[in-house]
Amino acid sequence: MNLFKSVATTVAFALYATLGQADPISPIDHIAVAPDIAINDIGDIAVIWVDRSPELSGEHSGHDRHLSYTDLYMAISKDGGNTFDTPAKVNHDDGVVWGQSVSRPRIISAVDGTWHISYAANEIHPDMHKPVLTSHYTRSTDGGVTFDAPRRLSTLTNSDLSDMIHGGFTSAAAFQTITRANDGSVHLFWIDTRHMSPQESTGALYSAVSRNGGATFDGDREIFAANVCPCCQLMATTSAGADVLVSMRDVSDDGHRQATVTRIGPDSTITHDRVDIGTAPWQIEGCPLKPTALAVKDDAVFTAVYSGGEAEPGVFFSWSTDGGKSFARAIPVHSDALVSDAPTVTANDNHLLVAWHGKTGGPRRVFYRMYDFAGAPVGDIRSVDSGPGNASSPVVVALPNGSFRVVWEQDDRIHTTVLPSSPVEIEVGLR
Repeated sequence: MNLFKSVATTVAFALYATLGQADPISPIDHIAVAPDIAINDIGDIAVIWVDRSPELSGEHSGHDRHLSYTDLYMAISKDGGNTFDTPAKVNHDDGVVWGQSVSRPRIISAVDGTWHISYAANEIHPDMHKPVLTSHYTRSTDGGVTFDAPRRLSTLTNSDLSDMIHGGFTSAAAFQTITRANDGSVHLFWIDTRHMSPQESTGALYSAVSRNGGATFDGDREIFAANVCPCCQLMATTSAGADVLVSMRDVSDDGHRQATVTRIGPDSTITHDRVDIGTAPWQIEGCPLKPTALAVKDDAVFTAVYSGGEAEPGVFFSWSTDGGKSFARAIPVHSDALVSDAPTVTANDNHLLVAWHGKTGGPRRVFYRMYDFAGAPVGDIRSVDSGPGNASSPVVVALPNGSFRVVWEQDDRIHTTVLPSSPVEIEVGLR
């Protein structure tokens, strides 16, 4: 079974900011993909993305040709996103990051200003001398200037699944995500293949937790041993209490891959098992490569996901009013679009914002709509003024003033702009 779609994409970047197309903030002139964005308690904004390693470009062939030789970069803005500092490379060794838009590195912030980052990494197994994917963690405690030596948090196993996994990987611990609970603990989750076999081809959910701000982590711990879609990226967020919520696709015995949410306690035990978020059953042979976006406001949990089981496939939105124990029937977000996919969701004090990329004619664009906390749409669907070219893979974050900042991929670059805090405001777009 092909578990991983090979996307050994050449990547590099330039970040363009709000209020006009700014000069690139890096001289690197390749292709940038897979952005993520976070904001800390004092309003600093961090953007990370995946970039081709110039030192390794074109040098690889043979048994490791399916590896994605890329680097991870981070840029910080201290003025609300109007300008960004010179980007810094996150990984220490060149070209070890395995990242693309369907398995992107993730970043969160901590109260003390630390930036916490998770990503999947390429390695060669020391005994079998074949490719292996592992989940790594690093942090910056000085505002994104330097980064700790990255640490592998997933156990390197001796299983050889290279005949099963696309690309010849002996095993994989990838499609990871990271979040910080309200008690300050840092939780990293990933999908692991260590229990996989020709008879059981689904993934497992594993976790590692830090109780001291990322200085050390507990050993990796099994949450689910099977039935996790092996290449639909996980998403995680904190709950109103000390629990965390993790979204994944559950694989049933008859091949349905349903978007679900699980609630996990501070000790990594399951508080509420996988709960269906209310999309139609989707039976598909293989991984759809679609994460389920998550946001929390008090006891309400909101999700947005691409669903292929509906009569008209596309992005669907759902919500829970009981902390994720049950969800309303999911509703379409952009029913008149030819294509809608790759949703992201976040909340300010008054509204929830869902953004996605879609196509209504012409190039693909980033669209967004606001909802109230009862799940009702507020205002119309709007699009980001992104100019010509295909825009895709947005990620949004709420700013201290209530507005939203969005980053996305377009024309081999990472773009960013501000979206309004409520539907009645006039958008300031990227020109």
